[in-house]
Amino acid sequence: MEHFPIAESLAADLAGAQVDPNEAQKALAYLRSKRSGKAFFDYLQAIVKNGHVVIRSQQTLTYYQEMLRACQRHLQPLQNDYEQMAQTLGWALRLLRYYRAVPEAAQEKAAQEKIAQRRRSSPSRTTERSYPDEFTGKVVDGDDTVFLIQVPDVDPGEVIAVLAIEEGVPKYRIGKDSARVVVVETRQAKNGRTILTVRRPTKS
Repeated sequence: MEHFPIAESLAADLAGAQVDPNEAQKALAYLRSKRSGKAFFDYLQAIVKNGHVVIRSQQTLTYYQEMLRACQRHLQPLQNDYEQMAQTLGWALRLLRYYRAVPEAAQEKAAQEKIAQRRRSSPSRTTERSYPDEFTGKVVDGDDTVFLIQVPDVDPGEVIAVLAIEEGVPKYRIGKDSARVVVVETRQAKNGRTILTVRRPTKS
């Protein structure tokens, strides 16, 4: 996904603010119902400004305040592209649930973001690293379109493999199955993470 690094950073911010994934899911549902980035931000701002009238829990209001701040920080550039905005927020919420279940992953992501920021400010210090052309890795996440596969002996925060789901091909079980894949493209995300586009090996 083009904006996966944005989803990662957004998820880390939401996890750091301890936002309830269920409340964040309601915000995503609203975005999907209106199909408008502007309407989405207007919705969050209205709740933050007037939510005390219908929401009795201060904790819930705090969730929306944090959501508004995080979404303004990360999703504002996608406001006029509903499809990309909805897809990015959807991925962020999947990662948020993961970060809530594994808190150290969110902390690690926040640390990586700081390192990436320093790298961006000092481009002359970038380094190259090679990865195997073919490998078997654990399927760590996914949705209806792609699976995320961990490269063996490499931190998923540093590099992750993305396998497109093919119609009619048996799907993997997330967190249980491993996949044999071939690397077809390598690219660098803005946050410094390496994204490997992979495919299943061709049967001989």
